[in-house]
Amino acid sequence: MSRPSRVTPSKVVIAQMVLSLGATLLWWLFYKPPGAAALSAFLGGAICWVPSALFAARLKKLSGAQTAMSWMIGEALKMGTTIAMFIAIAFWYHDVRWIPLLVTYLIALKTYWIALAWR
Repeated sequence: MSRPSRVTPSKVVIAQMVLSLGATLLWWLFYKPPGAAALSAFLGGAICWVPSALFAARLKKLSGAQTAMSWMIGEALKMGTTIAMFIAIAFWYHDVRWIPLLVTYLIALKTYWIALAWR
């Protein structure tokens, strides 16, 4: 009898990236004009997976020394990075399309639940 594969933070980040790229492609194909919408969608996905990748890298670095405080610091880093990325995009990317950005962000954000349900 084989054990079900474990859902690791790295696998979730990879799934977030794949879903983000898939959503970006869909926005490219079905939104006219596609350029700004696709880039906005990609950035929305990145707002989710970049902080998650930082958190996963932090967990990997800690290996056995994972305490409640290290998890809290990791989550704070994740939230701070997410907020900073939203602010940076709003400030510097004047052609942002908010609907593609937010929809793709939410799709990538819900990857955790999809991964848990899938196992």
